[in-house]
Amino acid sequence: MNFEINLTDEEIYRGAVPFYLKNEKRAIYISSTIKNRDDFYFVLKDIFKGKVLKLDMKYNNKKEKEINNQQLLKLINSKKKFIVFLDINQALDSFYKNYRSLKLEIEKEYSLKKILNLLEENGYVKNYLIEKHGEYSLRGDILDIFLFKEDNPIRIEFFGDNIESIRYFDINTQKSIKNIKKIEIFFDLDRENEYGLLDLIDKKNVKLYLENADLINYRVEEKILLERENEDKIREKLEELYNNSDKINLKSFKNSEINQYKDYDKVMEISKDKKVTILTEEDKRLKEIFKKHKSIKIIEYPYFEGFELEKEIILTDRELKGIKVRRVEKRKEGVRFTDINQLKKDDYLIHSMYGVGIYLGIESINNKDYVKIKYADEDKLYVPVEHIERIEKFITEPGKVPEIYKLGKKGFNKKREKLKKEIIEFAKDLITIQAKREASIGYSFSKDTIWQEEFEEAFPYVETEGQLKAIEDIKADMESSKSMDRVVCGDVGYGKTEVAMRAIFKCVMDGKQVAMLAPTTVLVHQHYERFKERYKNFPVEIEMLSRLEKTKEQKEILKKLKDGKIDIIIGTHRLIQNDVKFSDLGVLVIDEEQKFGVRVKEKLKKYKSNIDVLTLTATPIPRTLNLSLMGIKDISVIETPPENRIPIDTIFIDKKRDLIRDSVLKEIARDGQVFYVYNRVKDMKEKVTELEKILPKYVKIDYINGQMEPKDIRDKIEKFENEEFNILVTTTIIENGIDIENANTIIIENYDRLGLSQIYQLRGRVGRGSRKAFCYLLKDENRKSTKKGEKKILSLNELEDFGSGLKLSMEDMKIRGSGEIIGEKQHGIMEFLGYDMYLKMLEYEMKRIKNEDIIPIEKVTLEIKENGYIPENYIKEEEKYRVYKRMIRVNSIKELKELKNEIIDRFGKMPIEVENLFDYFEIKILCALKNIISIKELKNGFYLEVDKNKIDLDKLDVLLLDNKVKYLQKEEKLFLSKENNLKEVLHQL
Repeated sequence: MNFEINLTDEEIYRGAVPFYLKNEKRAIYISSTIKNRDDFYFVLKDIFKGKVLKLDMKYNNKKEKEINNQQLLKLINSKKKFIVFLDINQALDSFYKNYRSLKLEIEKEYSLKKILNLLEENGYVKNYLIEKHGEYSLRGDILDIFLFKEDNPIRIEFFGDNIESIRYFDINTQKSIKNIKKIEIFFDLDRENEYGLLDLIDKKNVKLYLENADLINYRVEEKILLERENEDKIREKLEELYNNSDKINLKSFKNSEINQYKDYDKVMEISKDKKVTILTEEDKRLKEIFKKHKSIKIIEYPYFEGFELEKEIILTDRELKGIKVRRVEKRKEGVRFTDINQLKKDDYLIHSMYGVGIYLGIESINNKDYVKIKYADEDKLYVPVEHIERIEKFITEPGKVPEIYKLGKKGFNKKREKLKKEIIEFAKDLITIQAKREASIGYSFSKDTIWQEEFEEAFPYVETEGQLKAIEDIKADMESSKSMDRVVCGDVGYGKTEVAMRAIFKCVMDGKQVAMLAPTTVLVHQHYERFKERYKNFPVEIEMLSRLEKTKEQKEILKKLKDGKIDIIIGTHRLIQNDVKFSDLGVLVIDEEQKFGVRVKEKLKKYKSNIDVLTLTATPIPRTLNLSLMGIKDISVIETPPENRIPIDTIFIDKKRDLIRDSVLKEIARDGQVFYVYNRVKDMKEKVTELEKILPKYVKIDYINGQMEPKDIRDKIEKFENEEFNILVTTTIIENGIDIENANTIIIENYDRLGLSQIYQLRGRVGRGSRKAFCYLLKDENRKSTKKGEKKILSLNELEDFGSGLKLSMEDMKIRGSGEIIGEKQHGIMEFLGYDMYLKMLEYEMKRIKNEDIIPIEKVTLEIKENGYIPENYIKEEEKYRVYKRMIRVNSIKELKELKNEIIDRFGKMPIEVENLFDYFEIKILCALKNIISIKELKNGFYLEVDKNKIDLDKLDVLLLDNKVKYLQKEEKLFLSKENNLKEVLHQL
């Protein structure tokens, strides 16, 4: 892939810039827009034989600027070939010529104290387990640091002053992923003198390019508005850059040209007079379409935009299909996943035997850990950690203080036993529903076709692990004879729509129709446009049906649908009205079912009996979540965030003009757009006028709300997406599905009047690309906050990380009550037992009724001296509870070994107490596997009670003959003397 580009009259096709720059040796390119910079950067990374660097400002903080400065200095002072991309704001910043760093290598000695002092001096914050950039953690001999500009944090393991190993680890799992030999930690700059960009490259043989000077002048005015005190300095630097750079002005194909390229017959005609090269991600399909035209060359490559040369025209998916090619760097960032059931001190918990109490933490007594619980009248219960499975977090409706019983009283147990009978009856009902569902016979779809593979290959992103698993689950459902009823739960922006698109394509390939139901006309239109884009090269007929279409158009669509001439129909609840008839409906996709009313849900039931149903949701309503957990529905959870996604900053600010103005201008200064959520339709025009008064005249504002004509809403969203204005003032109409990658700031006024799920969904409208996004929640200083409002703020503060959708459904449930579980009676039981204990008991009874093996580890009784525990100086209390909980849930030796390796990786070499603890759990698992009911340790040895009906007699005979165990006939027990190793004998049994 090579094109010779000549720069004439300082004007060049935007799509040709990378091929022009690839011949440079050392250059800095100052772009007028972030979009240009990113597009050129990704191509040059593939075609330039040297270092390509773009100095991003994702977090826009001082430390990031310093590291950009250091990276730039390193390149300029080297003899390497390079191209560096800067935006105009960075190019006008101040720079420094010297920096300080520390190189760490394995098998060398360093002062740990000195490293820690340097980290503290340079703004790194200590956290027990690091969660984001700029944090460090010290646990024993393990030092974790999340360096700026690194995609993954590093873990350094010391032995004394010697570094034994350096490795990258995953921020979400906290597990090591890659060993390295050395790392350089950048610290600070020598700030004695400030320099401009031209001072840095003076006499270094570096060429400077300045793109679209007129547009850059406009960007500079934005910068000056935010930095009035530096106006003179900024203008002076701009003039210097202008006088010392090569100017490039960009042009692109006109709309009339692009429209003709969308017509493939026209492209074939053009190829008779001019060579045509197509750079595309759908090369297989296009080679099939243009196979008879030798002058059309097709190359598989995700190029952003086409251009024209004297004897050749280069086209891309943008011209042929209207698709914007999106390329992103692989990056793993974000806050680690937090367990929704993690207990904190003073949380309510429930013990299966004693009821609700208050968690007071973990206390060590005589080298043993106990969970300490407070009950009525200041009674205290100390639960050994080996019985931690009897405890669950108590999740129920807030505001209601649960009843706390006195220890020793029978009230809780009596009530629990009474409710248990009702749970058993409910479990039987659920099993009946399951059986009916299992017996339902649906259509078995065919295996994937070649076209299916080509369609999936055209997806412009790398699928996440969660997406791939969900796709695998759905295809297995569709190919089976059982009717599919699957929920795909994934956080906002986690790629649920692509998962649905693949299922839909599979259905259409078998000649069946698909109906996709969405809650709003706005979302219907957005889905329709996305589907048309993705399906363009395939013979698939797509239509939409909502109140957008006129009566005559609707009649035509309904006729075509009935006659089987439409493959995919996307619509609002208009789709389930009585006049809608299908020729052969195969799959129903429901987007955000909780947004539909009771009537719609009732009507949907008639479809669910004999077709495949796929439900997409970001925050599952508790009913859906419960049915999924109980096996009434199948659930696929997409927990893996897209690799380039960065957590959204949620910031509470006062409703003041200057704060709103600065929030808007910061986004516009980085070439972005803003959603302004204002949920009062009648005052919306006044709100637009109010914003116009506080913002510069060049900032363009428009608005939408649900009372406008759907066509007007659609047109304005399209204009916003095409960047024809900067701010979209809107009601909560945008909360579902609106995907505008360039909008990375959302301001929500009167957020306290919205539900937690609603705020979360609205916040999900930004941060769809690879740039840092901001959600500003405006609070009126004069309005008093309610208790419910304060709880909402706390929950929002805890939901900074991606992957919080499932967590949010639980948090929201806690705030607004337990949600709809089947039947009021069961709802009352759940309120008494709490969400987790209720589910645990229900699941146990369902397994018991179905004669499934209930994990027997909990039944094993061990009375051995060396139980082990986790000392506080090895793992701190909050994380300690989580580790104990995970140990209890392990039910295989393999899982236990994996957990042990993870603990060593994260916390360093184990003290003997923790080794003993793992031995204890290994013995417990072995007992369960070998059908040993209990082990009791006395002075002379171990007494083992076995299940005589299940024990392996052949293996037992071998151990008896070798005198490793004795059979005590009177006690009907096995005896093992202390001369033998208990663990080894259990492995042999």
